[in-house]
Amino acid sequence: MFDCESDCGFNECNWKEREHHIGTVMQPTVICALVMPSSLIMAKADTEEILKASETKTFWRDQAERGYTPVHGLLALFDTADAIVGYNCQGFDFPLLKRFYRPSADGTPAQQRYINHRAKCLDIMLRVRDVSGQYCKLDSLLKNNSLPCKTSDGREAIRMWEEDKKDELKSYCEADVELTARLGLKESLVVPGGYRVSSQVHGIRSAVASNLEAASTKRRTRENEGFLFV
Repeated sequence: MFDCESDCGFNECNWKEREHHIGTVMQPTVICALVMPSSLIMAKADTEEILKASETKTFWRDQAERGYTPVHGLLALFDTADAIVGYNCQGFDFPLLKRFYRPSADGTPAQQRYINHRAKCLDIMLRVRDVSGQYCKLDSLLKNNSLPCKTSDGREAIRMWEEDKKDELKSYCEADVELTARLGLKESLVVPGGYRVSSQVHGIRSAVASNLEAASTKRRTRENEGFLFV
């Protein structure tokens, strides 16, 4: 589970220029990740138990170990994650981070690594949109599902960065991540109009189970190929 904040908005940028704007003009300021235990998720543990056992990690644009990018640790987490979860992350967060991709420790090329991460990603916004036909803002889904609203917004996050209010910015980003996690752990979601979508659409548990099954199938295929080769 992760979320990025940026140092500027889209202003007069039109839809066709959006991708270029994210990839060249915008820069991330802070990225917060919530590392959640797959074992508790798959065991259908209570949401509060899962969140209590989770670990929050923060990555700043202006902080990096010598010889590494600011998000080196984040991408390493992505490498081993059973699933990566976000809200509008396929259209915003991943493109914003793409410039930082480098080959992984096992030699996977940067572009392939980027594709691998996107492939095991659950973008709750996209999944809800694909099923309901509605573009739902995060706040809208939170309200419809009796969860607290966002503590601020992207424009305020930009101001916090410009005014060097890093503690406020970090708290805001962490809160967004936790709220998104709470959405993803619900058994069903109410979308605008009062309709429901099941956890098969947006659920973190479903995403983890699907990715684990895909990984298991891939391993079995490799083992069978190896046996036949021998």
